[in-house]
Amino acid sequence: MKPSFLAGAVNGPFEDPCIYIRIIRENRALLFDAGDIGKLSQGSLLKITDVFISHTHIDHFIGFDMLLRAVLRRDVPLKIFGPSNIISCVEGKLSGYTWNLIKDYPLKIEVFEIQGPLISHASFHAGHSFQRIDHPGREFNGILLEDPLFTIKGVELRHDIPVMAYALEEAFHININKAALNERGLPVGPWLSVFKKSIREGGLDSAVLEISGKSYGMAELMPIAHITRGQKVSYVTDISPDAENVGKVEKFVSGSDQFFCEAYFLEKDKDRAYERHHLTAALAGRIAREAGVGNLELIHFSPKYTHCMDEIYSEAMREFKQVS
Repeated sequence: MKPSFLAGAVNGPFEDPCIYIRIIRENRALLFDAGDIGKLSQGSLLKITDVFISHTHIDHFIGFDMLLRAVLRRDVPLKIFGPSNIISCVEGKLSGYTWNLIKDYPLKIEVFEIQGPLISHASFHAGHSFQRIDHPGREFNGILLEDPLFTIKGVELRHDIPVMAYALEEAFHININKAALNERGLPVGPWLSVFKKSIREGGLDSAVLEISGKSYGMAELMPIAHITRGQKVSYVTDISPDAENVGKVEKFVSGSDQFFCEAYFLEKDKDRAYERHHLTAALAGRIAREAGVGNLELIHFSPKYTHCMDEIYSEAMREFKQVS
């Protein structure tokens, strides 16, 4: 299966945790956390339309300024999602600068804050010198963003403070059967993107596609499409290793193809893990196994283990693969 999304860590495991997700064949990307994002090119930054912040500790949020600078003259809005306090934190960042020369800039920043059962919404528009505009809130049902290509879900956890975990889910994946395409004499081209979009939007009855000067109904074209299970990418970091958090995470990340998870401490230091509200490598592996994820990708290690990084991977993978 060719993936719809390419997700990868921006930094190494001892650096700030940030996951960059590129949407294939779309000039668009998502970002899970915004710590040090200096390794991303200007072009990569300009593709980011939605940012999902776990919490606003400096190693998860300091990159906001760099991202803002990159997109300041962009027409496409920037959406930011995060836990309780994200609106005031964005407001504080923006108020730290002077904005007297940007009233003709098009950028609009929309911030969504999860507060238990509710989502609050505030706007910061360049045309108004990024002055805060509050909007009515709405009920939070676990879904943060719905797009024809994917859904982003979130769950509130604890790190002594509220933090968010996130999951990108593709409802289904559409593969094109090249043999069937050739049998019908159909060319490869931009029409395939329109075809896939029509399937996702449910236009199977009414949509008509023009291909090489000939009209085709969706029913005629459906034999070239092979519908399979969609991708799921999940992200969990900086959570207390208590039973309530673990239970929520196992359910939330269940069936993920990629599970990005912190492994901040080794199990021998689990007392310190409880004190600092972080997972151990063993617990990360156990969660991944119980949740039936396809691939566990470890992030966010304590700098105290720079001399023994392999121990973190070994400990997590023993639990994940149940290897003695």
